Amino acid sequence: MSYLKSDIDCKALFAAIAECDEAAFKTLFEIYRERLYAVAFKLTKSAYDAEEITQDVFISLWKSRSKLAAVADPQAYIYTVVYNKISRCLKQQANQERILALSVWGEKKYSNETEETILADDSRKFINHAVARLSPQKRRIYDLSRNQGKNYDEIAEALHLSRHTVKSHLVQAVKFVRGYVKQHILLLCALLVSMFR
Repeated sequence: MSYLKSDIDCKALFAAIAECDEAAFKTLFEIYRERLYAVAFKLTKSAYDAEEITQDVFISLWKSRSKLAAVADPQAYIYTVVYNKISRCLKQQANQERILALSVWGEKKYSNETEETILADDSRKFINHAVARLSPQKRRIYDLSRNQGKNYDEIAEALHLSRHTVKSHLVQAVKFVRGYVKQHILLLCALLVSMFR
């Protein structure tokens, strides 16, 4: 069955996806993937975040597929999902910026080279601890990307893996490292705030 990019066809796609039709899901993905990526990239200004948001939208659609047949306006539904995920991403970024701002609170009054060095070392330690917990392959991919500046294709060629495998592992690795650092940076911030009281 061929689908056009219209709401009527999207209703049919939603109904088919609700019945676990993987071909319909693939068609929906092909219709909306680039559009959703473009919206996410425009608002986040990050290729990584845009890619992750786009993937999350389709994962959410598949997970909630049983409810899709009842959706009256599929296009509005899809864009609502993407905007909610973008909003969540931007809020997380704002929270991270607030955490970083808090961690350097009082910098003008209390700043000295030793404290800044300790803070940078502690931050690096958190990242290193997180990276050490990755599987050997994810750790290697993360190192090639983040420390050596290689792109997906260069990493895939160096490790004899598919580009998709590299991308998938890197997304998972970065997500894990961010989560680990986020959990532990709050502890560091609390410690710093208590030092300046």
